[in-house]
Formats: sequence, C-alpha cells, structure tokens
Amino acid sequence: MKKTLLFFLILITIIIYAKGSFVDANPATKKDINYEKERAMIEELFRERSKLWNDIYERSMEIDEWTKELKNIVVEPLLSFDAEAFRQACEYPTDMDKVLDLRIVNIEDVAYGRDSMQAKIKIHWEMEGLSSKYQEEINYIVELKKENKKWKLCDYNIYQ
Repeated sequence: MKKTLLFFLILITIIIYAKGSFVDANPATKKDINYEKERAMIEELFRERSKLWNDIYERSMEIDEWTKELKNIVVEPLLSFDAEAFRQACEYPTDMDKVLDLRIVNIEDVAYGRDSMQAKIKIHWEMEGLSSKYQEEINYIVELKKENKKWKLCDYNIYQ
C-alpha cells in the first residue's frame, strides 16, 4: 500500500513539474508575422479619434455628445485624459493643429493578453498648423483593450 501511494505521489509530482516547465510568464508574442490586421485596426482607431478632435473646431459639439462618440473608440485611462482635454479646449480655446492624414508605417512586437494588446508602432502624421502644413513620424507603444468584443485604444506613449 505504501509503495503504491509513493508511486502515485511521485507520478503526480512529475506531472506537475512537467506542466510547470511549459508555462511561459510572458504573454503570447507573434514572431515573424505580418501584422496587417492589427495595423489596419489601430490605424482606424487613431483616424476616428483624430476626426473627433478635428470636429471640435469645425462644428459645435457638447461634451456629452463628444464623450459618447469617444467611448466607441477609447477606454480608460485615455478616455479620462481626452474628456479633460476637451473641457480645457472648450473653456480656454486655443489653436490646435489639425490632423490632415495619418498612417502607420511600421508595427512590431505585437503582444496579446487575455483582453489586451500592446504593439510598437510608427505613425506618419500630416498636420496643419497656423502657419503651415508639416509632416512628422513618431514612435509609440500603444495599448488596446477589448470591450464588448471590440478593440479600443487604452493608452499610448512615445518611445525612442
């Protein structure tokens, strides 16, 4: 009886050890894959957000209406940041450069979590300021969250 119990305990220990060695603490990362689907989705989210920001100066919008439209493409913490920036823009009108066009020229290091995604992207911006039009390319680390089966912008930060 003791030998059988000992055998099963050793067997269970081996199984647990083997399963533990296959666990990866890092989220799944696609390597050497074309991220065209992710690029198109992220680009569309940035386009929709830019259009909303451009609309501030092209038509009169109430904060509730603007926030409702914004909630279709953005989640916290970016949602709070944008809502506060909108309030500031309405209270203290200043000139804001207009986004004429944007495109993601590079995407890499896409990592998926359970209901999140992170990627490094480079966006080519075509902008119009007070005095002239200009272009620039900026590198970002962008985070998305899945909410109600739809990907939304969660946050993004500039990186070098």
